Amino acid sequence: MKRILTLFITCSCFITSAQDKPLTGASSNNLGLNAADEALLVASVLDISKISGVFYEFDDIRFGRVPTDGSFLLFDTWKNKGEIFIAGDRLVVSNINYHVDEGKFISQMDNDSTFVYEFKGIDRIVVNKRPFISLYSSKDGGIKVYEVIAETDELSLLKNYYSNVQTGSPNPMLNRARNKIRLKSNYYLMRNGGLVPFNSKKSGIRNMLEPEKAAQLERYVKEKKLSYKKDADLKRMFQYLKML
Repeated sequence: MKRILTLFITCSCFITSAQDKPLTGASSNNLGLNAADEALLVASVLDISKISGVFYEFDDIRFGRVPTDGSFLLFDTWKNKGEIFIAGDRLVVSNINYHVDEGKFISQMDNDSTFVYEFKGIDRIVVNKRPFISLYSSKDGGIKVYEVIAETDELSLLKNYYSNVQTGSPNPMLNRARNKIRLKSNYYLMRNGGLVPFNSKKSGIRNMLEPEKAAQLERYVKEKKLSYKKDADLKRMFQYLKML
């Protein structure tokens, strides 16, 4: 069955003319992984059959001959520790990355193919201690992936990534010799399962809190000289809110 899916397996950019890869799977999985691929993908697994996903191969160049700066991959390397939490089990993979343009987690195989994880049934994926969850977006009419920046009993701060591509051209008259990929993000606050855009200013949190808590937080931010635009500082603010 032919399927088209845009994925990137290195810092250079490719478009797929992809086909599900038929493999004889090892007895311990139902993914079509052979023993060698299973050993590469999974470092320590309770039950690999719990992971849903698809194998893809890549063979075409997306941007033609125009060189490209940047990448759709969130992490600089494939050597990332991924922890996949499914129904109380923790599955650990030894190489994983997040493809921002496709909104999917992927692992690179030795046979030049890529394993694409489906978030269905997965509670969260943690990469290098950074947790990610998936939520349905009524605005976009589909599932989107969010990084969990901070959590309290009342509020969670989430971050969604997206890409911006400036397409280059070999035409010297356009003065745009290279493609440029930039990764960007938006913040959201989640309360009772609902998401609202988060303005990275003090009013963004203050409007979601009781007046007394908001005043205490503002004093803490001023005392510690924290920024509403830095993930690390936002985490400290939410940790402080837990103590109030």
